Amino acid sequence: MFKIFRFSKFEEDAMRLLPFILTLYSITANATEVPAIESSEPVASLPQNVNDQRKAWNAKEKKAAELARQWIDAQAMPVRKENGKIVYLYGSTLPTVICAPLSVCDIELQEGEKIVGKPMIGDSSRWEALPALSGVGSNQVSHIIVKPSESNITTTLIITTTRRTYHIKLVSSNKNWTPRVGFSYPDDIDRQWQLYNAEAIASSEKKTIPETRENIDALNFEYEVSGKSAWRPVRVYNDGVKTYIQMPSAMAQTEAPALLVLGSDGEKQIVNYRLKKDRFIVDQIFTRAVLIAGVGSSQEKVVITLKDSEVYKAGKRRADDER
Repeated sequence: MFKIFRFSKFEEDAMRLLPFILTLYSITANATEVPAIESSEPVASLPQNVNDQRKAWNAKEKKAAELARQWIDAQAMPVRKENGKIVYLYGSTLPTVICAPLSVCDIELQEGEKIVGKPMIGDSSRWEALPALSGVGSNQVSHIIVKPSESNITTTLIITTTRRTYHIKLVSSNKNWTPRVGFSYPDDIDRQWQLYNAEAIASSEKKTIPETRENIDALNFEYEVSGKSAWRPVRVYNDGVKTYIQMPSAMAQTEAPALLVLGSDGEKQIVNYRLKKDRFIVDQIFTRAVLIAGVGSSQEKVVITLKDSEVYKAGKRRADDER
């Protein structure tokens, strides 16, 4: 005999809810198996993984990384130039350009330098780099205008040009920024020195007597030469110690004249001198001297007078009075 059970209204409602209750219990019991939501923060094990990777590097890779780090961290400080431009010495370190959202940074290249291709930027989704030009003709300057979309982000920028390649670190900040950044160039400095030296040499050559390599600026050419002769001097000068009398090439065909110094009384005096190639080199600075060749009616004579001397000035005054 089976006994028939009858459920109350409450029990009947409970029976209807039983499947839902069992399902809810199953979900709760397995909640720990649900995957966690990925965090945007770096995984804690990442530094250890990086260290493990570095341990796997060979000696060459470690040396390359060390050398690159030395260049990146080199303490080659920028300087401020005109109009607030921050200037790095090109190639001395990895330059840093600090930018700010809602503002632009101007990276100014060398005058006459042209950008080749599109600049390569590490994070192109949050950084923008656009070209610009200033000036005209050979004085035209290329610019890269950089702008970040948010702060506290870092990336790198590579600019290729007709002259060189720029590697630049970009940093964004809300508080600080460098509106204008440029470079000085070691090859430019070398070129300027080469140009200076070339101009200095050219200027020196213009002021140098080729035969003796004497600098004209250090010489006194204020002499008057009077008299006629085939061997009349072409140039007379002194260096503050000695007097030099340059003779014409025609003297090679004749006997060299004798040199005598004239005293204040007009008397002829013997003086120490020597003939070297086409020049008389006199071991003093004289006021007046005479070159004499031949005797009697065939004698030829040329008088040399220092213009700075009182004898010359007195002679000029007498000539003026006679006029």
